[in-house]
Amino acid sequence: MTGHEVLRDAGGRVVADYTVVFSGGENRAEHVRAADGVPDADVAAALRRELPGWEVSASEGVGLALVAAGAVKVRHMHCYTWDLATRGVDPGWLDPQLPPGLSAVPAVDREAADLTAAWLSAYPPGHPDNPAGETFDSARAQLATLYDGTLIGALMPCGVVIQDGPRPVAACLANDRPGTPPLGGPWVTEVFRDPDPAYAGLGATALRLTLARAHAAGTPALGLTVTEGNPARRTYEKLGFTH
Repeated sequence: MTGHEVLRDAGGRVVADYTVVFSGGENRAEHVRAADGVPDADVAAALRRELPGWEVSASEGVGLALVAAGAVKVRHMHCYTWDLATRGVDPGWLDPQLPPGLSAVPAVDREAADLTAAWLSAYPPGHPDNPAGETFDSARAQLATLYDGTLIGALMPCGVVIQDGPRPVAACLANDRPGTPPLGGPWVTEVFRDPDPAYAGLGATALRLTLARAHAAGTPALGLTVTEGNPARRTYEKLGFTH
């Protein structure tokens, strides 16, 4: 369940707005945006008073103010967006030339369990996107929440899986996230590939194909986040995503 709310300080002043997400028994305040002229520290203070125990996604400044006040940092992310309505995509992205034996299929035609081994290969324990050292079962459960739409919204048909024979070796998933671009709306939720050198570049190929399929379907924009320290950030910037 989602909704939009405003955040007020102790004096009743509106200091920010945010999207409320209730999912899996957890309360999250996403896309926290400070009102014009309101200092980050004031937003952080209001969040701590009004939403104790909630998971919050906000600007770097608000996040740093929260951590300084005692909040626990879960993940330091960078947000990117691709405005499909105004920029479009290269038409050739819709029909990538894959090496022999490889094929691309819609992600909705596979299941979360099918992708888990490739995900774990891409994100071994210690990787910025796997700090908890996920097991096969826990990683499969996480992917399942993207497939069934319970995490942030329905799985979109533009996502793709690249497979070597029947075995998935790369994937790009997109979900219909609440909110509006650039900080909400349709969102790339996973991009990964098997680290075998034979599959180099397939993550970017899957992402380009997903962008092209989304554009063909009339999707206005696709956003994504990347964890600080993840080298994939350079790929997104080189590809043309706007930070």
